[in-house]
Amino acid sequence: MQLKTRTKSLGVLAAAAAVAALVPFTAVAAESAPAGATGYAGACPAAGRVTQGYHSGHDGVDIANALYTPIYSTGPGTVIASGTASGYGQWIRIRHDDGTVTEYGHMKERLVFVNNRVNAGTLIAKMGSEGQSTGSHLHFEAHSSTSSTRGMDPFAYLSARGVSLPCTPGGGGGTPATNFTTWGTSVNVRADARLSAAVVRTLSGPTPVYVECQKHGDTVNAEGYTNSAWSYIPGLGGYVSNIYIDHPDAWLPGVRTC
Repeated sequence: MQLKTRTKSLGVLAAAAAVAALVPFTAVAAESAPAGATGYAGACPAAGRVTQGYHSGHDGVDIANALYTPIYSTGPGTVIASGTASGYGQWIRIRHDDGTVTEYGHMKERLVFVNNRVNAGTLIAKMGSEGQSTGSHLHFEAHSSTSSTRGMDPFAYLSARGVSLPCTPGGGGGTPATNFTTWGTSVNVRADARLSAAVVRTLSGPTPVYVECQKHGDTVNAEGYTNSAWSYIPGLGGYVSNIYIDHPDAWLPGVRTC
């Protein structure tokens, strides 16, 4: 059973505003790159098997996985292209705050659009086999600037930002972006989505968190709400009832199922 609708408190709104620039899964207005920005802590673009690397006839790297596998932005920046493209079928290009550009191709579904602001770990697309492709995969490229015509070695580019291919989104390689904020005090983080599971941590107040996935577990009745959905927060090493995630929906939008 899932019932969850509320008006956010002023305290929670203030906490959310403080991390608004770090919210993946929700595109916000485009911003200029910060002055003097250099590099960034990277995030894994997609889980899967590397089927083709970088060479003279191939500007990027191919990461193969099932249709609709999530694709994530490797870093903070602004979407400068999102649509159809020759050869790719569909593509997305992101200009990052360090001036570099990453390119994502062959997706089945695009979830961000031109001028959207993204962060490391933002869900931007779902994997596909559009365009000139023989199977579901992500073609990923890295460019030194918007004017470059030849991609850089994506392995070296990601490695310099803390990501080694193949990789697992949300774990290893960079620091995942914050996408939600908890609310309330004395909120228990449990080892599993069960009320009997061990408490691994207790949050004293609103906390910015990265929710990797969510699943159904024990039904929780608290703070006047009822919900059976739980969010897995890798940075805290456990699950929090979605009652304590600051979002009006019982099942968080844009977050995959564990």
